Formats: sequence, structure tokens, C-alpha cells
Amino acid sequence: RLPRAIHGASPTASAELDLYQPGQLKGRITSAMAQSEDTAELKEQVAKLLEEREQWQQERSKLCDEIETLRSRVQKLARSAGQTDSDRADAETQTEESSAGASAVGGYQAEASSGLSAFVEQMRRNPQDVAVQLQGIEALFAQQTQAGASQSEIPVLHSSSLEVAVAVLTNHKDNWPLILKASQFLSVLLAEPAAQQQLPLALLQRSAEAVLVVAGPLVQKIAEGQGQAGTPNPVKLMNWLLSLLALLLPSLDSWLRDQSASKAFVNGLLYDLIARLLPAADSEALILKSVQLLPLLTVEAWAQKVCLESGAVHSLALARARLAAKKGGDQSETPLSKASQAAVRGVFSGNLELCAKALEDTFVSDSFVCREVLDELQGLEQQRRGTLRTLDADHGIIGKVIALWAFHQRQALEDPEPEKCSSRALLVKAAALLQTILVKLPPERLLQRLEDFPTSELLHRSATAVIHETPQLRLALAVNYAKNDVANQIVASMQFLLRSMEKEKGVEMAGAQATEAAFQLLGDGRLPAEAWPYIGYCLEVCSHILSHWSCSRIGSPVEDSNGIDPSSAPMLLTHAGIVDALAELLDPIATGCELREQPPASLKQTALEALQGLFEHDSNVALFCMKHYEEVKPFIAVGCECIAANPLSNSPDSQQEAINLLAGTFERFVVKDERLGRKALKALTMLFESRYVLVVGFLQEHPINSLEELQSLDVHVEAVKAVARAQYWSAEDAPLLPDFVAVLAEMLLDAVEGHLDVSAPPSGTGRRVFDLTEAEEVVASCTASMLHLMLIDPSPPTVLHGLARSLSKHADRKSADKADDLPPLEDVDGSLDQQTSEEAVNAVMKIMQVFPSSDRLQMNCQHILTSLLGE
Repeated sequence: RLPRAIHGASPTASAELDLYQPGQLKGRITSAMAQSEDTAELKEQVAKLLEEREQWQQERSKLCDEIETLRSRVQKLARSAGQTDSDRADAETQTEESSAGASAVGGYQAEASSGLSAFVEQMRRNPQDVAVQLQGIEALFAQQTQAGASQSEIPVLHSSSLEVAVAVLTNHKDNWPLILKASQFLSVLLAEPAAQQQLPLALLQRSAEAVLVVAGPLVQKIAEGQGQAGTPNPVKLMNWLLSLLALLLPSLDSWLRDQSASKAFVNGLLYDLIARLLPAADSEALILKSVQLLPLLTVEAWAQKVCLESGAVHSLALARARLAAKKGGDQSETPLSKASQAAVRGVFSGNLELCAKALEDTFVSDSFVCREVLDELQGLEQQRRGTLRTLDADHGIIGKVIALWAFHQRQALEDPEPEKCSSRALLVKAAALLQTILVKLPPERLLQRLEDFPTSELLHRSATAVIHETPQLRLALAVNYAKNDVANQIVASMQFLLRSMEKEKGVEMAGAQATEAAFQLLGDGRLPAEAWPYIGYCLEVCSHILSHWSCSRIGSPVEDSNGIDPSSAPMLLTHAGIVDALAELLDPIATGCELREQPPASLKQTALEALQGLFEHDSNVALFCMKHYEEVKPFIAVGCECIAANPLSNSPDSQQEAINLLAGTFERFVVKDERLGRKALKALTMLFESRYVLVVGFLQEHPINSLEELQSLDVHVEAVKAVARAQYWSAEDAPLLPDFVAVLAEMLLDAVEGHLDVSAPPSGTGRRVFDLTEAEEVVASCTASMLHLMLIDPSPPTVLHGLARSLSKHADRKSADKADDLPPLEDVDGSLDQQTSEEAVNAVMKIMQVFPSSDRLQMNCQHILTSLLGE
């Protein structure tokens, strides 16, 4: 026993054994043997645990395989039925049931081909047997969701499986459990990538029609909230049916395009299903799937029209708004919002008629639909050039956008938070679309639209802004001003915008302020909120028209007898009413116009420049405006400058009218505004110098003895001085000299009337007696002009003889005896007698006696006497 104990002991125990004394050896051997027995027992326990571990690993491997099988089935089913949580739960339930069905048929998976054929044949032979149909559908579903099947090896991919499943939908449409299983199987089958390409189109068509027949009656049940005891929820069943339609419709695109073949199906889908289901459904998932069907329909015009007429789009908009109000917050990035956007864009894609109809009364109150339609219209011009012109010509899109703006402007301004409301975003898109349309329109049609909508401030603002930002358009309008009626339309826009700035009460005031508030919401720098910039844009157009006319006036029509061209740009603008608008801008108080706020200084400067351009190009216009706006100082100032530069030489009648007008203007402003008075006097000077007959006419019509007590003599003096600046006297004006000299002589003697004893006016005559300063100025001017006329007399001594006769007529006959010792007057042609010459000399000497201290007058009179006496 000792060797065996030692052999069974450990090496460490043997080594220690050698160290013990013989007395202790027996005890140590006994202890070693006990340890050996414990070791054997432990080895048995380890072996048993290893065996159990191996069994658990095998069980774990089997469980992993089963889990993978279930996961694969759930993925296939979820791919066909959608990705919502409720659908995933349905998929798991159906998978469990299909697993049980697969176990019941035993050996079905091992012999798939023969087993499936047997079930299909049995379902065909017993179409009304619910049990047979249920067992067959479960078997087909189990095989279809079998784990490990590759995409290229689909176990059940033939028309017989689809055919029997569709037969279930047709024959058992009231059996909801069976319908649910059949729809789940069809969803899994059609979700396979190659399924729809390999299945017959006619069979897919019948499948879609069968699904629609089953889904129609469920809508009423969903609306009433009713269900059948022990059967699936109608909402759940409808979800699967809609998923099935979503899989079928893409493969039926060619059939759906054929109106004669698919019209009944499309009508049923839209009228009986979607249009009724969207208002009735409360489930967001159900609404989402319904909305997702609309983009899958064909984009043919007839189908789009059915979508609109069926009320499907209207129901979509209501359902979306209902869910948004229920949830609150921003719903723009939710799946439903994105699906709704795709659906609406699909309905209106490329269809100008429907887009125009939607912006009218159909969806004018729905900001979501209108926004999508506006975006669609913006994109159409990029896809098809000329789309916006067609919209304007055939569908009156501008009028619809204006009506849409009016509605949502009111909505936005009434909202507690206008910056965040949906109508504000719509206003931004509407304004952008309107500007895009106006840019694309021909110039003539743009002007026509301004005429068609004369009271739309939106259109007037947008049109003027577009013209301002588009140099080519502005040039085209200016070049063809004579044919396109731009003067009338642009001035009408300016007057309309100016009226919006007037102080008025009632509707006009509220409307103008509302428009400004709406443009403030836009926040677009190209469309300012105030009306002043747009008025400035109108003035820019008018200035361009005048500039173009001035460059091309060489080829303008022949002027009439008064020097007026009725087709000239200044005349067209004047007839259009630009003068009234400029007067209100430059001096609103003088015109009786009360504005809510004063125009900015920059706008006044622009208006003044436009007025200068208008007057400079045509002095007739200046004269006309000065006559009608006598109290508007800018008009008078600019008019005087223009007449001084262009004294209307081609129009004698206008010149005479201008003299009378300027003379009255001078008297009116000479005290209140000296600078303005000087401008009027300068214009009179240029008129007098242009035609000497004007001087004669003025002095004859307005003699100084008819002036009132405080009336100035400056105009008369300036008229006389104009003669002294004449360089020559033409032969054509020679017949005028006698009358001219007679007027000067009469004026000279009238000026000193009352300062000579012999010429004192009778008491009570009411004639004005001028003070010596005024009289000296008049006499000095008259004498200087007489001497100048003698020098430039084309047929001397015509002036000298005329002067002598004129002075003698006004001389005092009683003083004739005092001049007996004077030498006789030089008689060149024998036409003057001695008495006449003596009276003329006496008259000159009396004038010299009145102003003894005036050197210039004394010198002028001496020269006249020298001529009269022949010295």
C-alpha cells in the first residue's frame, strides 16, 4: 500500500515525506491517501459540467438560428407593409401565426414546390371555403417570409400565388381576418425587387382593382368608429390595404396613363377612397399612407383634374391642418408634411390651368396649397421657357395673384404674430412670382396690365420696381414711348401712389397703411415699404423718355403753326398729368394737397430734375404749367429759366402770352421773393430781345400812365433797355420804327408828367405821378434807346423825324413863342415844319430842366438836341 500511496501523492508531498522522521511517517501517509480521493471526485464533477456546457451551447445555437429566422421574416414583412410601429407589431404577430401554420403542414418547407402547388390547387378548387383559404394563405406567407432566401431565389414568385390571393380579396371581402392575412402576404410578395417585373400586368391590374373594392366599404366603418367583434381593427386593415396599393401603383404606370382604360379605377380611388378617408381618419399613419398614394398616380392632365375635382386635395389640406392644430408647433419637417408637399406638387405639376384655378377661389384661403402652387409656377419657367407669358395671356395669373395677396395680406395683419404666420410666407412668394411674371412680359403687355388693374397698389409697386431694376425694359419703354402709351400708364401709376400718401379718412387711408404694413413684413430691400421710392422710379422712367426724345428729336414730326409738336415726349407727359404730380411733390401746400408725410429731400430733387428736363425740352410746356400753377414757386423758377434759355421764338402768340404772364409773376413775387422776381425779369428781357415787336406791343398795351400807385416800373424799363442792346435793325422790322419811336416818346413824357408846371395833370384825373428816381430811370432808358435807334436806323432819318413828331404832339402849344429865336430844325426830306421841330426841342429842354443833376440824362438829351438842331 505504501508505494501506491506515494505514487498517488503529489510530487510536493513525496519530497516532504523524506523530511519526516520514521515516527511520523504513518500519519503523513494516511493524510495523502485522503487527498487523492478528493481529487478524483473533483475530476468527475468537472467532466459533468463540461458535458452540460456542451449541451447549453447546442441549445444556444438553435435559439440563434430561430431568432435569425424570425428577424428575417419581420424585415421582409415590414419592408412591404411600411415602417410604423403598429405595422411591425402586426408583422411579428403574423410571423408567429405563419410559423404555427408551417408546423401544421409538416414537411412543407422541405418540399416547397410540390407543397405550394397542392395548396394553390386546393384554394382554386374551394374558393369559398374559408378554412382552406386561410390555411393556404398562411402556408404561402410562411414560405414567402422564409429566412435565408436570397433576392434572386424567391420561393413563391409565380402568378398562381398572386391569383389565389387576389381571389381571396374578391370572394371574402367581408371576412376581415382573411383579408388581413391575404393583404399581408401580397405585400410581402410584391415587396420583392423582381416580383412586379415578372408578374403579368393584367394580374397586377386586377389586384389593384380588388384592393380598391375591399377598401371602399371600410371608409364608412372608420368614419363611424365601428368594428367587428373578434376581427382586426378597420384602421389596421386599411393600413395594409393602402400599403398594398402603394406597391401596386408604380408598376401600373402605363395602364394609369391610358384614360379610357383606367379612368374608372382612378375615379374610384380618388372619389371613393382618398377624398372620403382623409376627413374621416384620425390616425396620422393612415392619413400619411393615403397622402402617399397621390404622387404615385399619373401626372396626366386628366388625372390631375380628377384629383382636384374629387376633393382629394381639399381633404388633404384639411387633414393636414387638423393634425397640425392638434399637435401644435412647427410641423413643416414631419413625414406627413413632406408627403403632403409631394402630393400637392404632383397634382399641379406642369398643369397651368389647375395652378391658376387653385390660386383663385378653390384654395385661396389655404396657405399651404397656395405656397406649393406658387413654387410650382416659379419652377415651370425654368423648365419651359415662356410659361409665365402663357399664364398671363391664357389664365389671367396676375389678377389671381393680386386677389391672393389681398386675402392673405388681411390674414397676416390680423394675426397676433404676423412675422410667424403662414400668410407672411405666402405673401413673400406671391410678390416674388409677380415680379418674375412682370419681368418676362413684353413691355406693351406690362403697360396693359397696369391699365387693367388701376387700383392695385401691389401691381403698381411691383411694376415700377421691376422697371427700375431692369435697364433693358426701361430702355424698351422709353424708345417706343410714342406707340406703347408708356407716358399715360407710368404717370397714372405715379398719381395713384401719390394719392396713397395723402391724408384721407376711411377706406382709402386704411388700405394704404395696410399695404405699407404688408410690404414691411416682406423684408425685401427691392420692395420698400414706403411709397416714395416707387414714385421716384416713375420719375426715372419719365426722365429716360425725355432723354430719348431729345436725342431723336431731329426726326420728330413737323411742328404746327405755334411751334408745338403734339407727339413730342414733353407734350405727351404733360397731357398724361405729370405736371400735377410734380406740383404736389414740390409744393403740396400751394396745390392744396395735404400729405401724411413730407416727401424726402432726394425725391424732391429728382422731381425738380424731371421738371427741368420737361421744361428745357419744350418751353411751351413751361409756359402752360406756369399759367396753371402761378403759386408754385419751383414751377415759376424753372419756367423762367427755361423761357430765358428758349424764348419761344417760333411762336409769337406764345411769346405774347409769356410776357403777360411773366409781368404778372414779377409783380406778385418781387417783394415776397426777390430772387424769383429777378428770374422773371430776366425771362422778360430775353423775350423782348428776341422780337422787338413784343416791346412795342407791351408798351402800347401797358402804358405807364395806367399803372397803379405801388406798381413797379421795372418791366417797362427792361423792355426799353432791350432796344438799346440791339446790334442792328433789319429791313423787315423797319416799318415798326415809327410806332416804336412814338411809344418811347410817349413813355418819356408820361414819366415826367406832374413834375413840369405846364404838364401837371388835371386834378381828379387819378393819374400816377412818379417820383424823380423812378422817372429818371425811365427817361434815361428811353433817351438811350432813342439814340441807339438813330445809330442803327436802316433808313435815316426815319427815327429822327418820328421822334420830332412824337415829342411835338405832347408839347405845350403855349410855350411856342419862346422858341422864335431858335435856329430852324434840319429838314432833310422837307417832311417836318418849323413848328414841329420847335415843339420837339422845347420838350427835350423841359425834360432836361426836370433832372438837372442827372449826368447821363443830360448827356443823352444833348445828343438828341444836336440831332434835332442839325449840329
